[in-house]
Amino acid sequence: MSGLTLEDFAAGALDYVEVRGLFERLAGTSLGRAALLRLAPRAADDAIAAHGRALEMCELLGRDQTPGLAGISDLEPALKSARRFSRALEQEEFAALAAFIEACARLAPWLAGVRHSAPNLGALGAGFPDFTGLRARLNAELDEHGGVRPEASPKLARLCADQRELTDRLEGLARKLLSSPGLRAHLSDTSVHLRRGRRVLAVKAKSAGRVPGLLVDRSSTGETAFIEPRECAEPAQRLAGVELDLRREEQRILLELTRVLFEEEARLMDASARLAELELALVSALFCRDYSARVPQVSRSVDGARATLVLRGARHPLLVEQLRSGALDSVVPIDVRLGAEFDLLVITGPNTGGKTLALKTVGIAALLARLGLPFPCDESSRIPLYAGICADIGDEQEISQSLSTFSSHLARIRSGLGRATPHTLLLLDELGGGTDPDEGAALSDAILEFLLERGVPSIATTHLSKLKEFAFRNARAENASVAFDPQTLKPLYRLLIGTPGESCALGIARRLGLDPQICRRASERLVRRDVEVSELMEKMRGAREVAERVRTDAEDRLRDVEEQNRRLSVERGAVARKSELLAGEAQQGLEERVREAQRALERAFALLPQVPATQASLLREILESTRRELSGASLTDRRKKFLDGLEKNRYVFVPRLKKRVVIAKVDRTRRELTVRLGPLLVQVSFDEVTSSEAP
Repeated sequence: MSGLTLEDFAAGALDYVEVRGLFERLAGTSLGRAALLRLAPRAADDAIAAHGRALEMCELLGRDQTPGLAGISDLEPALKSARRFSRALEQEEFAALAAFIEACARLAPWLAGVRHSAPNLGALGAGFPDFTGLRARLNAELDEHGGVRPEASPKLARLCADQRELTDRLEGLARKLLSSPGLRAHLSDTSVHLRRGRRVLAVKAKSAGRVPGLLVDRSSTGETAFIEPRECAEPAQRLAGVELDLRREEQRILLELTRVLFEEEARLMDASARLAELELALVSALFCRDYSARVPQVSRSVDGARATLVLRGARHPLLVEQLRSGALDSVVPIDVRLGAEFDLLVITGPNTGGKTLALKTVGIAALLARLGLPFPCDESSRIPLYAGICADIGDEQEISQSLSTFSSHLARIRSGLGRATPHTLLLLDELGGGTDPDEGAALSDAILEFLLERGVPSIATTHLSKLKEFAFRNARAENASVAFDPQTLKPLYRLLIGTPGESCALGIARRLGLDPQICRRASERLVRRDVEVSELMEKMRGAREVAERVRTDAEDRLRDVEEQNRRLSVERGAVARKSELLAGEAQQGLEERVREAQRALERAFALLPQVPATQASLLREILESTRRELSGASLTDRRKKFLDGLEKNRYVFVPRLKKRVVIAKVDRTRRELTVRLGPLLVQVSFDEVTSSEAP
């Protein structure tokens, strides 16, 4: 456990609950949904392992080799409730538990089987709890619906036999009375009814007094009386006593089984945690498929090293969902970087919404990375595992504390500055807003300087023009803006690093048709602190735009080279796999020919008693020599490696059975394997198994 909470990562400000809902829809079991609801920021090693499992599951999903999770459910609520109220588990809870244990018996070998090709997933199977004994007991005492089997105890078996005997006797007595000529005229029908647990006859209301017995019930119309005949009273009373004892015995058995489960609770929760991680990996793979997401490269924070964030083609998950639902026509991806050349990114420009979206996109990407979940971005993205996220996003007022908008912003900023470290991501939205522009700019300048001095990775948005100069004065700071079309007055949502934004207020006013005289006077009265500084900034902005284009060009070319290398690697892998397949086919052919020769040799040994003694000795010596030669004929290095790797829970192929089976036991002394063939255990020799099916 990391000890970190969602609050440490500003989950509320980053709309995490809504984003988590996208993952919840992809969970197929209650265990997976519960795991997502309980998911907290992970320790660095745990997060890296989770990303590794997700990446492996993506590959398995592409090959349609994902595990079946049928039978898995969240056991924790039932076990907690049973312990809290000192009660037995309910029938449906026992059924869910039995299904869970059956799933464990199926998935533990699956995890063991993928540990070579998917080591992160396979690690979930290392030391997986064995529930063989518990599984056998549950199957012996409970049926598939969680009900107690009659043979669960000798006493219960006897009570069930007594119940059947008394029930049959009552049915016989009632049917005998139904056939009595003296009663037929008083009956509403000729069936035996069950009312309030008793077997009764339907008697016409006006004839109720003519049928001796106990009135048990009446029909809704009042025209029929349901009477238990006097002859049935004594056996019915005995049956009620037997059924009471039966229920008590069933409850005793359920309580005893529940106590056994309490003893196994730690191991059950261990298995549950492993399978929850397995489903989270599957959910991540499905999210990658459905949302065009990726498992990003992640890196832990190391003292003295700058955490480098590189997001390429990043898209906010909630916008991707709107695109999938048809609510949006397109989503513009953004590229963001932080930590390599600069620790502070100042996004300036008009209040169009694009700046806040960029901020939230970076924040939710960093949070999902720490949770071990994928994010919609391009392959070459890298996300540090930040120790926390501090965010001041939104304009909500702290009414309960009687704080103004500006005061509430300052309160959140103060809290963030108190937690800020070189390993904490700080996100500040509309810095310097809500107060006098000059004072806001001065205060914001000081805050940004404070963050730079401490090396805190930070992204701030603002519409204050004065803060554009900050990045020009500080080497570890950089300007950025969200592209804006002054003709249509709409944001283009592309993030332009190295380019400070323009407020465009006068241009927008002209486009909206404000009186030209007003616009002209506004232009004349616009006070610049220093015209020369403004012109210099404009020149520097142009230079930075050129540099950024050159950089983007270089990165595109680098990505092309990386893609070519990746394709070459895939092609080399395909060639290697084909070579491996051909070698395997050759090996299988050799093994089959050796097995045929061995079978022929055994037939020759069987004929030795029919050979004259003078020739038998020489012939036996020749056959023994041939047997020794054949025993090592197929043991190439590949075969030796395969035989050395035989172990419990590994899959092998048995040609004579034409089945791929799992190993239950390895006996190297006798060179024999015990394998599972459905419910059966079968012994086969080392010579009878191969690593894969014949082509």
